[in-house]
This record gives sequence, C-alpha cells and structure tokens, in this order.
Amino acid sequence: MHYHLVIPHGIWPDVDLQSQITANLQLPALATLIARGQRLPGKKQQWHAWLSERFGLRSLPVAPLTLGVDLPGAEPGYWLRADPVHLHVGRDQLSLQDGRSFDITQADADALISSLNGLFKDDGYEFFAPTPQRWYLRLPLDPQLRCTPIDAVIGRNIDPFLPKGPDALQWHRALNEIQMLFYTNPVNDQREARGEPSINSIWLWGGGDWPLPRKPVVPEQWVLGDDPVLQALVKAGQGKTAALPAHASELPRHDAMVVLDVLGDELIANDPHGWRTTWQKLESDWFAPLLEQLREGRLDSVALSFPEIGLAVEANRSLRWRFWRRPRLPW
Repeated sequence: MHYHLVIPHGIWPDVDLQSQITANLQLPALATLIARGQRLPGKKQQWHAWLSERFGLRSLPVAPLTLGVDLPGAEPGYWLRADPVHLHVGRDQLSLQDGRSFDITQADADALISSLNGLFKDDGYEFFAPTPQRWYLRLPLDPQLRCTPIDAVIGRNIDPFLPKGPDALQWHRALNEIQMLFYTNPVNDQREARGEPSINSIWLWGGGDWPLPRKPVVPEQWVLGDDPVLQALVKAGQGKTAALPAHASELPRHDAMVVLDVLGDELIANDPHGWRTTWQKLESDWFAPLLEQLREGRLDSVALSFPEIGLAVEANRSLRWRFWRRPRLPW
C-alpha cells in the first residue's frame, strides 16, 4: 500500500520571518522520512503550478474548474475568478487580505455583485456570486490577461501582482472604479459598524474557457483533500475524491494521494504562530503515525511532495537500514 502526501504552502511568504517561525521546530518523524527516503525529481513551484503539471494541464484554469462545481449550468464563455478581498492601506502600499479569512454573508455578496453589474452593464461584463467567497466574472472574449493566483498575494503589496497584458491599464482603471464603488456601498458601512473588514475590492485570477476544452488527467485512483480547486480538478477528470481525514489512522486501506492543505488556512489568516503549530500537528497526526506504519511493515511506501520548497522524497520499509543518514527538515 502506498500513500503520496502532498504538503502545499510549506513556505511562509516572508523569508526572514520564516527562519524565526521554524527555529527549534521539532519534527523528528518528518526529518527521518526526508533523510532516509529517496530523493525524487522536484522543483520549486507555486501550488497551482504544481497541480496543473500533476493533472496534465498547461496551466490551471481555476475559474472554469470551480465554476463546474459552483455553477455547473453556466453559459459558455471566458470566465475569471473575481474574489472579494480587503485591501489594507499601509504607509506606501496596499496589501491584500483574502475574503476567506473573514465572514461574508450571501446577502453582502449579492448586494455588491448587483452594484458591479450596474457599473459594467454596458461593457458586457457579468458578475456572479454563487458562494460568498467565490465570485466570478464572465467576459465576451479572452482579455489576454496574465493574473496572479490569490494565494501568492496574501499579505503582500499588490502592485507587482496586478493583471498584466495588452490592456492591463484598462483593467487597472476598472479595479480603481470598483474600489470607489465599494467604498460608498451601504454594505461596507454596515460591515464597518459591526467591526468587520470592508470588502473594498476584488482580485481577478484563474481565467479560462468554460466548458473546459481539455479534461484533467487524475494522477491517482483516489485523491483525498479539502482544497476546492483540487476537488474540482478530480471531478472534472472523473476521478475519485474524498474529504481529508482528521488523522493518518483514518486513511483508507488502499493507495491514495493525500493533500494535506491545512497550512494554507494559516497563510490565509496571516497567522505565523498558527502556521508553526500546524506543522507540529502534521507531525503528530500524520508523519509520526505513517513512519510507525512503515517500520512495522503495515505500509509499503510513502512519498512526500512540498511544491513551494521544491522537495520530493519517497520512503519505504528499507528506511530502517539507512541509519547513517542524519535527520533533516525540508527548509
């Protein structure tokens, strides 16, 4: 029996802060698996770039993928994710807070979407909010934009990550109009009165054609994980998927890719302490039990992939003989 554990978001965006977060972090089972496992080909990649390669796609059309789950009867066309965000005004920059990190009601989403459709009705743009946190924009044509996945922008100055392309300035102006529109919307007056972050912009990303012109190739018979993009990929590829169990002892007794996407929650919340604590929980709930299963012969092998770190290893039952290899952590 073989498990492939994928651990995305293994790098904290601030490199200097990461060295402080990971200082004296005790992960002995993980360090043993890495040291005594066989190195596999790997390169540093953003999570969505890793997913696109693993599922046999040239790029990851996140909008049409998740649209197939959120609005399966949507009209054909070119779609972008247009997710709600809070932009924090700093001394000399705007930094992004993902809408997944704070509460948004469907009523708030519907009201803001209505104002967007009123603003852009003459441009042929149509906005939709099938869920409070996942919003979409349907366009008449492919705008030839190069957009950055939202996960790569959380907590950062947005300027270097704004859309690029032949008509980029037009889209920058549109985003400025949206910020002014949202600033005067009663929804944000009410949110601020309740002490909640305002929804003062959207983030455009993940564009692609719907229906999907190319079906993803599911890499494993079973894929376990809670990431909505991952689940949408498996569904589009007609593979088998299930939610992530709470503990390694609850894994099915068959081969599976297991995506431990829990570090991303702390990244979205911009919580360095929570990110460190999550590593410790991964050690106790996943790495240590699977190492024990390997040593006892109840598991044939376990592979580990850390996309952003660029590290991939596979350990099997023979790891007990490689005692001369010193334990090492992924950073």
